[in-house]
Amino acid sequence: MASPAVNVIRSDGSLAFQKRLQSRANTILDFSGATGLRFYSEKKFFKKLKKNLMSVKPGITFLGPGDFHHLSLCFLEKITQTPVLVLFDHHSDMQSSPEGFVTCGSWVGLALSEDKVKRCIIVGVSSKDEALFKSPIREKVIFLPEEIPHEKKVTGIIRELVKTGGPVYISIDKDVLAKKDAQTNWDQGRMSLEELLDILEAIGNVAPVVGADVCGEWRVPGDPVLITCDDMEKASVNERANLKILEKLLEVWQKDKKNSKISLYKSVVRG
Repeated sequence: MASPAVNVIRSDGSLAFQKRLQSRANTILDFSGATGLRFYSEKKFFKKLKKNLMSVKPGITFLGPGDFHHLSLCFLEKITQTPVLVLFDHHSDMQSSPEGFVTCGSWVGLALSEDKVKRCIIVGVSSKDEALFKSPIREKVIFLPEEIPHEKKVTGIIRELVKTGGPVYISIDKDVLAKKDAQTNWDQGRMSLEELLDILEAIGNVAPVVGADVCGEWRVPGDPVLITCDDMEKASVNERANLKILEKLLEVWQKDKKNSKISLYKSVVRG
């Protein structure tokens, strides 16, 4: 199987310091001067943005800070088969949004309501997230809150993927990770990077991965003069995580399912 494209979107200056990551990219797009993109976008502007991304192949895309997580929608729509969305995020991103807008906190709800995904499995979400209790479309979602033991998260994901079948789109916001493994501008969860990589391995063993994106970079000042040594160190922490996540995603993307552990997993989850 051919290797997927690796895309870097410089939505702001946060990824500019991650030179090793950028050296792995097939495509680098600079949106850092774009207005109406951070946190939210008008849907009419979003349609124009999607046209600008038409030439970018689906693959593994680094989006920048979590402020731009709604860019995931652009890449979900490139998948020819309707996938299961496996979201690693401390937030459900299923909030309501103003009419005519898509936001970094509402894009998952939009993807579900518009049937862009079959189901959504949200891993590491805060147990205080309102969507766990109030979302009108929560029947389409499997919530695996941060308090659930790692082994039960793995089993829950495998069980759902075996039952649902079909391709998987993976979206990772590094705010799901503990601060030792990632530095973001949002409140963070408690998952370790090793646990995240282990879950990605398990997903690759039971389902084809057809797309992925990663966000959760440390938001840096727009003026380079204001960037501090602390900003640079946090970017370095995130680059280490990004490179390990990239290696694992490349590995699971190319797994031969005929030789994988899928039969073993099916017997375990059904037993």
